[in-house]
Amino acid sequence: MNQSSLVIKQQKSRLWYLTAVFSLLLLFVVTYIAGRYLALADLASTKDDLEKSQQRLADTQDALGRASESLVMQKQSSQVDNQSNQELVNSVKNMQQVQNDLEEELKFYRNIMAPERDQKGLTIDSLKVSKTDKQDEFHFRLTLIQAGKQSQFLKGDIVLRLTGLLNGKNTEYDFRELGTFNSKHFQFQFKYFQNIQGFINLPSGFEVNKLTIAARTKGLRKNQKAEKQMIWQPEESQNYVR
Repeated sequence: MNQSSLVIKQQKSRLWYLTAVFSLLLLFVVTYIAGRYLALADLASTKDDLEKSQQRLADTQDALGRASESLVMQKQSSQVDNQSNQELVNSVKNMQQVQNDLEEELKFYRNIMAPERDQKGLTIDSLKVSKTDKQDEFHFRLTLIQAGKQSQFLKGDIVLRLTGLLNGKNTEYDFRELGTFNSKHFQFQFKYFQNIQGFINLPSGFEVNKLTIAARTKGLRKNQKAEKQMIWQPEESQNYVR
């Protein structure tokens, strides 16, 4: 004969439920404060980088002005030594290059901190393609930024394509087909900016005329996309560490 058993469960008090709710609220507040602190720390670091770049640019411009004045004075003197004159010319050229690099760096930070009105969210900042010392090999560097308010991390994928002629026929290649890559090479995840770079090898006889970039976020409440087309104009050979 089966006997029924009586199970007694202790009812939780109202104080227990209030304590549980309070603990969850406290955990939420602590998590929110920690997230805000990290975001402000990242923002302060970016502003600090911008200020340092501005100061370096100002110092470089001052040095360039003094060197240019000295060069003019030496050219006007009949007793100028050719070697020292050439060294000064090279020095001025080097400082001009440094100034150009710093101006590019400042433009980059300004696009993040104070972008143009039509630039918000996911933005293609630049794509630089350079020849290497190998035949038909090129190095690319793509920079993505989140312009304006950096309130969230952006995560997604990019697609880079080359369009041109191969044996007289219109042909298109995805960068994934032109190098040793995996899917992670063309994924991004960042709050302020991210660089994506690598090497590609063009098929023999392929004449490129256009480069297309498409970036798209995923997993956001409202996904973002950025697209850009460029004429194929690689820079001269550069030395890269492989």
